[in-house]
Amino acid sequence: MDTFTAPSPSFLGSHHLVHRPLSPEAFLLTATAPIRQDFALSAQLPDHRAPLDDSGPGYHDLAFPLESLRRTMLFAARRYFRVPAGRLPRVVSGSAAITDLDAWRHGGGRPGIALDLGMTPLDVVDGVPRGLEAEAAVSIDGRRCGTASARLLFPAGPPRPGRPAPGRGEGRASTAVRRGGPDAAGGHRPQRADHPGVREPHVGPAGRAEGGGGLVFPVRTGGAAEAPGVVPPTLFVAASRQVGRLAAAELCGFVPSYAVLSRWEASFPDPAEPGTPLRCTVRQATAGGGRADGRVSRDAAGRPVADLRLTFLQGSRVVARVSAAVSQDC
Repeated sequence: MDTFTAPSPSFLGSHHLVHRPLSPEAFLLTATAPIRQDFALSAQLPDHRAPLDDSGPGYHDLAFPLESLRRTMLFAARRYFRVPAGRLPRVVSGSAAITDLDAWRHGGGRPGIALDLGMTPLDVVDGVPRGLEAEAAVSIDGRRCGTASARLLFPAGPPRPGRPAPGRGEGRASTAVRRGGPDAAGGHRPQRADHPGVREPHVGPAGRAEGGGGLVFPVRTGGAAEAPGVVPPTLFVAASRQVGRLAAAELCGFVPSYAVLSRWEASFPDPAEPGTPLRCTVRQATAGGGRADGRVSRDAAGRPVADLRLTFLQGSRVVARVSAAVSQDC
């Protein structure tokens, strides 16, 4: 018993979203009861030149299922869960993982992608949820190959007042890099960690983080906004992928063109502010918090995997924390 929603032009392009009600009553109602609801989304993956996709011709992008999931949640919140349009959404966490790397290799053309997902309402008041949680199984051309999840909140009131908002001066002064000549960012010119053949449109040259053992990258937000005054969640996925590939090369000796962001888990403790300098620090994850030594783990297929911890900051304010894995496809 499925209901069909006509596709609309968006990031997804042409797509189909099917609601799968759990009961005849839910099928007949114009809005669902505030319980878990199942959906199926199908679309075509973009080519590697799509906006915010720098993953090159080799691999499809984890950002697509994540953004597809977020936009499906936004639509379902208004259409099926009766969340008022005046409640602006806030992404508080998200994750995605590749479970079959072969399916993510770019073989030419635009393969189909499908998400089988369930949405659970959170903190329901008078039949209206103040948040949604979703989990999805991802398939490419019918092959199950990944997972994605997200949690959105819909606050009833405006953003809380009094939140510390760092100015441009604070954002620059807090950029912890060393080596090189004078520069406006923290008084030092960042050390480059560029690698031939890797185009990173949202991440600037890297510098060494204070204390060593990590890197810091300035993140450019211009041109990525989906609406004025909004830093889109896809920017953090793109920046994580770019930073992860370069950091895996610099810290672990990976070849960037064969490095794949294979796991991404993020939390967003505070919304990012457009126009305020944003930077990302990255360190290799280590057992017990010891010093990184460049060693890597291996996945079930024997591929090297670099486990990384990324922190996105505006001034001293943390706007995102990311746990990521970068696999070397060899």
